[in-house]
Amino acid sequence: MAIDRVTENSLGPAFARRLDESKVTIWKPRRIGPRFQWLDHDTIKLVDGKLAGREFCLKTDILRNTAELALTEGEERVGEVSIERDPPGKGVVLWDIAVRERLRGNGLAAIMTWCVFRELVQVQETATFRIRMVRSLKAGEKGAEVQNVGIGVVAARLGFEPEMDLRRVLDQRNITGVDVIPKQSGPPPGLRIMVKSAPLVLIAFLLNPDTKKPLGEEAMYIELRKDRELMREWALSGRLVISNGNYCLRRAKAERFADILAADLPEARLFRVRVRGL
Repeated sequence: MAIDRVTENSLGPAFARRLDESKVTIWKPRRIGPRFQWLDHDTIKLVDGKLAGREFCLKTDILRNTAELALTEGEERVGEVSIERDPPGKGVVLWDIAVRERLRGNGLAAIMTWCVFRELVQVQETATFRIRMVRSLKAGEKGAEVQNVGIGVVAARLGFEPEMDLRRVLDQRNITGVDVIPKQSGPPPGLRIMVKSAPLVLIAFLLNPDTKKPLGEEAMYIELRKDRELMREWALSGRLVISNGNYCLRRAKAERFADILAADLPEARLFRVRVRGL
């Protein structure tokens, strides 16, 4: 996957002035997943985590209305990301991401998301960002389980926020019940929150405030089930991820997001101009 660096010198005068006006003089590297190194234009080698030392190939296909990134290990396809470009050339909507079950929980979703978002920022003059995670549930449905854990963690680390108005939806007068979803073999525990208004049921999991990883101990879920005001505080602070709700990048987090995608100061200047919050 070729990543062509675009600097101020390659841009037109008007765009260069906009970059100057951004006054980006400080850029701090940030990462949302395991560290890796590029071996060539398409191949990476992980240097962190349980998969350290393993090599993967990333291929991106960008069309007018869609984009896709495919992740392979050897001859096997082990992950993919699907994007809608809506509107074409301006909007980026991540609507599907998958990692083969045996490789989940190792940061590959974060790497794929980072790479495909970078590529789209580089080919678009402006870009807004959304992540679509909605899954319809009925208020009385049993056996609901936590889904979208990987992309939910990535969304939180990137600074995305729920599109729904959590202050309104999680108002005490709007909540009709809260159940704990027990931990299963793969997903962490969760909360099933029943509300009077749409979407009627919220499925959520908790993040460790220090590591931004899913909280696996059920004790905190039980505490939040009993204390709905504390549950609301966790949701508003980004420590409770709604796994069946859509997320978007707001204006207040746009510069931080641009800095996460950037690999150096010139890219930070460029990306801050192109990234738009909603």
